Amino acid sequence: MTPKKKVVLFIVEGFNDQTALALPLENLLTSEHVKFEITEGDITGDHYGKDIAAKVGDCVRKHCEENKYQKDDFTEVVLLVDMDGAFIDDALIIESNEHEKAYYSIDKILYAKPDKLRRSHTVKRQNLSRLISLTKVYGKVPFSVYFFSCNIDHVIYENANLTQKGKSEAAENFRSKYHADMRGFIEFFHADEIAVCSSYNESWDYIKQDKNSLYRSSNFNVYLSPEAVRIQRDFSEILAAD
Repeated sequence: MTPKKKVVLFIVEGFNDQTALALPLENLLTSEHVKFEITEGDITGDHYGKDIAAKVGDCVRKHCEENKYQKDDFTEVVLLVDMDGAFIDDALIIESNEHEKAYYSIDKILYAKPDKLRRSHTVKRQNLSRLISLTKVYGKVPFSVYFFSCNIDHVIYENANLTQKGKSEAAENFRSKYHADMRGFIEFFHADEIAVCSSYNESWDYIKQDKNSLYRSSNFNVYLSPEAVRIQRDFSEILAAD
């Protein structure tokens, strides 16, 4: 009898994250059910009374209730977050009445409401520090968190300031390019201009330093590592193929 597939749940901020990553991950993790839960916003930067670990647990619970899953159905839960320059010095968030949305450059953020963004960054830093320390959520489900800096559009399309239409197009283009190209998908996140470190803890130490949370980078290469426990045997074969 064929064993029942278990679920890998990715928690993401928006639909474009799912558009870009779902098909490549489904084709890569063929022995798992790859599922996405969309939070429709950045739960790490939001102000709320509940502990962030409990907030993530609520996301998993919601997914369980909607899909009739049990805790034992999960292989792991993975939270994917945009860094949004969260670890830069507050002085680098510059008031600019020309920017109703945060505008990211290589050395600063321009925004009409800098104090609001500074408060959000403070919350985000605290929440991320808590999440990075976690290995389990929703009871005993394995958990990890990976970043895109300064957001997923920056990583996959080299532009951190896309319009909503541009974000959708970037996600669709990325999916089209890599949904069936497993080696290309893995190598994209291992490229020198994106991968910052080869270990989970080192990557988080890196992104917290100086202006690194504004620079184009991601630690998703660590997730897509043949050394990681979650990686299927054929990952190594894909990377080793000519």
